[in-house]
Amino acid sequence: MSVKENQKTEKFDIRLSQQEDAVIKQAASLQCTSPTNFIRQQAVVAAEAVVHDQTCFMVTNEQWNFIEQALNNPARVLPNLQKKLSLPDEWDQ
Repeated sequence: MSVKENQKTEKFDIRLSQQEDAVIKQAASLQCTSPTNFIRQQAVVAAEAVVHDQTCFMVTNEQWNFIEQALNNPARVLPNLQKKLSLPDEWDQ
């Protein structure tokens, strides 16, 4: 990664309780880093995990075959749902 790509240009402000501040400073000290670097590193790791969990999932071959079969089958007609969807919306009345 080039120096230019690694430049930190964005600012992010947060307010912490005294207890939160103390535990973050203690954790940062144990990791031999500054509280700012500790927060940044941990926030990025947590954010990447959330993004990954919301965009990627793993399935076995058996699970994928089940998914494919479900997608390839025609949709079932659900008469009660079809009836409900044919009624005018309550907020349009």
